[in-house]
This record gives sequence, structure tokens and C-alpha cells, in this order.
Amino acid sequence: MLHEDSAKIERATSEAAADDNIGLGLPADVAITPTLADRIRERPLLSLGLASLSGFVAGGGAFSRTGAAALMFVARIWLKRTAADLLADAMSSYGTIKRSSPGSTRA
Repeated sequence: MLHEDSAKIERATSEAAADDNIGLGLPADVAITPTLADRIRERPLLSLGLASLSGFVAGGGAFSRTGAAALMFVARIWLKRTAADLLADAMSSYGTIKRSSPGSTRA
């Protein structure tokens, strides 16, 4: 019984729509969000990086010249990658037709 309930909850957490919760007997306005442990399992390298960064900053490493230089190096890499991803997304969606919702009117 407990295993079946946990399987139902896991299915509900994997789906984003609130109306999927109705099958579990939950109200439609209750959203099941993934726990911290689920998020760590989904993206372990990101979690490790964030934990390392917070430990580095909390330990005082960001206040030395070497630490600040290391943070700037990582930030520069991250910004380049983010800018490239945003540019690629913008270029790939350029020229696609954006459909308006059925209830809206076009001026």
C-alpha cells in the first residue's frame, strides 16, 4: 500500500500540470513540487558546484585576491556560455509563427 502511494506521488511530481493531481485524490490547487533530494538526483553536478561555491564563499575564499580571481574566471566562463545559449535560442526561434490564443483578438 505504501509503495503504491509513493509510486503515485512520484508520478505526480514528474508531471507539471495540476490537473494530473486529480487522479491521486488531491485538490486541483495543490501542486506537488520536487524536494531538494529530487533536484540533487536530477542534476548532481550543478548541486556539487553550488555547494562548492557556497563553501568557498562562506569559508572566506572570495575575499582573497586569488579567490576573487578564481571567481571572476568561473563567472566569465558562465557568462560566455549563457550568452551563447541565449543567442542560439533566439536565432533558432527567429521567423517562427507565434500563435495567439483562441480567445484573443488581433488588432
